[in-house]
Amino acid sequence: MQFLCDLPWVHFSIFPHGSTSVCCEAEHKKAIGHGYNVDERGEKNILGVKNYSIEQIVNSDNYKRIRKEMLQGTVPDACMGCKKIEDSGGRSKRIRDSIWKDDWSKVTAEDGTITPNLRSIELRLGNHCNLRCRSCNAESSTKWIKEYDLLKDKLPLASNYDKIRAEDRYSFDWVDSDEFYQDILAHTGDLRELHISGGEPFLIPRHFKFLQGLLDQGKTDINIGYHTNLNYDLDKIKPGLEILSEFKNVRFNLSLDDVDERNAYIRNPADWKLSIKNIRLFQERYPSIKLLICQTINVYNFMYAEELWKWLQDNDIDLYQYYNHVHSPDYQTAYIIPSEMRKRKLDSLSVKLPEHMHTDLMGRYYNELNYETARETFVHFTKALDNTRREDCASVFPKLEFLF
Repeated sequence: MQFLCDLPWVHFSIFPHGSTSVCCEAEHKKAIGHGYNVDERGEKNILGVKNYSIEQIVNSDNYKRIRKEMLQGTVPDACMGCKKIEDSGGRSKRIRDSIWKDDWSKVTAEDGTITPNLRSIELRLGNHCNLRCRSCNAESSTKWIKEYDLLKDKLPLASNYDKIRAEDRYSFDWVDSDEFYQDILAHTGDLRELHISGGEPFLIPRHFKFLQGLLDQGKTDINIGYHTNLNYDLDKIKPGLEILSEFKNVRFNLSLDDVDERNAYIRNPADWKLSIKNIRLFQERYPSIKLLICQTINVYNFMYAEELWKWLQDNDIDLYQYYNHVHSPDYQTAYIIPSEMRKRKLDSLSVKLPEHMHTDLMGRYYNELNYETARETFVHFTKALDNTRREDCASVFPKLEFLF
């Protein structure tokens, strides 16, 4: 069976530091080095928007190689993650996102070259952020940098930040480049999907010009999705919200991980009252934009998984809610909670959560997977960060006291 995926032909993914990939899940760390191009001579070059145009990236040796291998019936090394998921009976990103079913051989030259025409774009707009979430790092949040420098020699932080800031071909300031936005607008003739995150994307007002450019092209019917913490003054981003209101299909995935003090602990220093105030204001002022609640399940909030849903319902905030999940680092995942304890918790949730949320949790955590070796790392990490932030995990999350 041929292993074809639409994304190497139609998708463009940019990471906070400006490197690029055929998709956000491509295993470039194993295959060619994350964000790198390997040319025919085996030499590595960082595929970043600071140094290359969209056309140069889309037709780099690595991108062309992936397209050629797929058309030849070979699974590219960068795509082995999807292959493993499918072999185990799962539904991979390749399957979920291959929706166009074009005959790619007709638009692909013998060497793998194509004419760039992006239908799907994923922009992670730098690392400028107002929060320093427990499962995040300095690559994705400027708020983390000071703590990263303080703790990096003591903790297994999942970050390559030192390497990134030492390499001048990487850049976090590409998000302020008018030249970049003009370049990408030139290749969006058939754009259908736009996903924007950060950092915190609404701290980057320059990208509003990009949105205006899409409006000027008449693309009001594209699907636009944001991931945002909404923990800021809405009036300061009013120009961007007014532009977004001109599009027909916009959704905001609001990151809330728990209730009040527990949310502030996980997404430090998030202001719970400001989040709730902004939810109500947003619904009143921008009814054309769909607001969803995205709760990221991790070791801290797994034992409290139903309480955010309950609080929102009890306070007349009736929004669609779904789960995201921490996959890395392993000491931040819910798998360090013993499997029998997870199962008991999940059994108790069957009558406390909407079916889609309970089904998601059951599918991911009702198993024997245990990250026992990561528990000591979790305790070490948590105590060190608690000491720096003057917090106390055991008092905020008493159901986790057994881990300490």
